[in-house]
Amino acid sequence: MDKEDLVRAIKDFAARGAVAREEVIAAYDEGAAAAGTAPAPIPGSVRHGKKKLGIAEVLYYIGGGIVAIGIAILVAENWTALTFPGRLAATLGASLGAYAIAVILAREERFGEIGSAFYLISALTLPVGIGVVLANAGIDTGSAGTQSLIAGLSFAFFLSSFFVFRKSTLALFGILFGTWFYFIFTTFLAGSNPLFGWTFFEYRALFAGLSYMLIGYGLERGRYASLAGFLYAFGILGFLGAALGLGGWAPSANPFWELIFPGLALATLFASISIKRTSFLTFGALFLMLYILKITQEYFTSGLGWPFALVLAGLMLIAVGYLYVYLHRKYMAA
Repeated sequence: MDKEDLVRAIKDFAARGAVAREEVIAAYDEGAAAAGTAPAPIPGSVRHGKKKLGIAEVLYYIGGGIVAIGIAILVAENWTALTFPGRLAATLGASLGAYAIAVILAREERFGEIGSAFYLISALTLPVGIGVVLANAGIDTGSAGTQSLIAGLSFAFFLSSFFVFRKSTLALFGILFGTWFYFIFTTFLAGSNPLFGWTFFEYRALFAGLSYMLIGYGLERGRYASLAGFLYAFGILGFLGAALGLGGWAPSANPFWELIFPGLALATLFASISIKRTSFLTFGALFLMLYILKITQEYFTSGLGWPFALVLAGLMLIAVGYLYVYLHRKYMAA
């Protein structure tokens, strides 16, 4: 295939909506990088799906969030005065209306980010609208079972929307609603069983954090690479936070988690080198410092004395801080 045939094929695929502009640019950049001739970024283009939010985009999302909050306050303040059709129009109607506007705006690339702001309005008001329908049917919306239904319906709606429109924003809301469904449905299954206490939540958070990181790794070099940073950051935060919590506190500490946690934190630090993610380096160092303070308080204050324990902890924190600076300068600054 010569260049003319290739260009003609790209035009044909684009006309049929079978390929996105970002995919063509990403494929070109990957080929150029492999040949050692990576070009300068095209103005306004997205390389490998990664795009930093500008001030305008941030304002779009803030505006969308404020709109959703305003709708919620309006409904809450006038709940008794509004009839069911009025409540439905202000919540589910607003959600579907914002969704329709987002779909229309997303067709034009220049309005893409504004469309994402309307997706945000739709995502924030959809669960409220579903709750209004269930409440009108006499169903207790505060129970874990009903919350599971609301989360599951919201998750299904945005996941199916993602498969139709292939937008990163829809994938993000699908992941968030899926996370809510995962936590609330497992809470529903556990019920009031005393065996499923706070430790059960920590294990679920551990699994959710690991899942986020794996999904982020899978998306890192594809069309939806812009989601990888979010997934990595919240994934490692949930994973290390849950692992530290599972260690407990003396005298009821869990020896297994207390022993393996420093290995997990150090593995996170060195994993940041290979995946080039500052979030891994930052949270790895932060949680290692927290672990040092925790262990010092638990086991060394009585035997060595509080002043000496503080000196020991301070020296270890300095060492961790130096390791963070060294790794960041050597592997992240470039």
